[in-house]
Amino acid sequence: MEKKIINIAVIGAGSMGRTHSYAIKNIPFYYKDLPFLPVCHTISARTAEKAEKMKEDYGYLYAETDYEKIISNDEIDIIDICTPNIFHYDQIKRAFEHGKHVMCEKPLVVNGEECEKLEKLLAQYPDLVHRTVFNNRHLPVTMRAQQIVEEGRLGRILSFRASYRHSSATDKNKTAGWKQNKDICGGGVLFDLGSHVIDLLSFIMGGGENEFESICGLSQIAYPERKGMDGEIWKTNADEAFYALARLKNGACGSFEVSKVTVGTNDDIYVEVFGEDGAIRFDLMQPNFLEFYDNTAQKEPYGGYSGFTKIECTQRYPAPGGVFPSIKSPTNWVRGHVHNMYCLCNDVFSGTKSHPDFNDGIKVNRIMDAAYKSSVSGKWENIF
Repeated sequence: MEKKIINIAVIGAGSMGRTHSYAIKNIPFYYKDLPFLPVCHTISARTAEKAEKMKEDYGYLYAETDYEKIISNDEIDIIDICTPNIFHYDQIKRAFEHGKHVMCEKPLVVNGEECEKLEKLLAQYPDLVHRTVFNNRHLPVTMRAQQIVEEGRLGRILSFRASYRHSSATDKNKTAGWKQNKDICGGGVLFDLGSHVIDLLSFIMGGGENEFESICGLSQIAYPERKGMDGEIWKTNADEAFYALARLKNGACGSFEVSKVTVGTNDDIYVEVFGEDGAIRFDLMQPNFLEFYDNTAQKEPYGGYSGFTKIECTQRYPAPGGVFPSIKSPTNWVRGHVHNMYCLCNDVFSGTKSHPDFNDGIKVNRIMDAAYKSSVSGKWENIF
């Protein structure tokens, strides 16, 4: 069977550009008998030397530094944006104007004004596929958690708690990167890590009455001065930790915390959701198991069947996934990126649209905007 070629251009040669390149190349290993073949067509970097090196290292057909040449290339089907946040909106806009499907790293944009402009832009291009990269959605453990909530097994949600902790900014002598510079990133750790946490909670708890309604936020800068990207002393201008209380439309309350100044952590994401009829919890440093508590189970002497049940999620992806490696094999962080890339290509091939799309990314941005506003005003802020 002749496969449809889907040509992808990756814009940005940093760690996420490398990750997305891996995802494109490895889709045929993880998914069986696909009617399409994703191709690493063009890699873009700031310098020709870096672009050429990535072309050779990762097997791209072409290397390019001029974004206009990439989006005007009729061979390219998908633009995959992995650049610093402040460039996202303009790059999305130009790609849409050239009829390209677009995937963009999170956070999607940097402020409410760009959210409004992007919503208007989406209305002009209803036939184009667009996705926001929230890779943690695409692990069996998080998808099973969402499924349990959607089935009504938790009943009415009452409370929730989540955290995402790094230790990447605990060394005060370490030079700051662009993700710590608000002028480039648009925000701090809330944008970088918090976007993932907010999306996970939104995805798992669902929409409607379980959507975020208001938020109260507190930002923290642990090290007011550190070395800037030029090696000189620089005043830290973006949050290194962020703490938030939040209320859902149904009255449920909860909290989330994101930090890069937590000693002893690695890439620690922990989520708990509690309802009237049950609860779920998982730790993405142990991503193969979801814990589920069924509050409707019979309570018996010696415990009966009460207590948290450990569900084996491992690599149990539905067809055409789940073929490599074995469904019993442990999963990992990069597998979520591969599944996200597969979903994008499948959407483009079939002409369907799934989530998380740019509307989901805009929703996360608005929650973060309200959280930042609250951290300045010291008041609860409504999310619009």
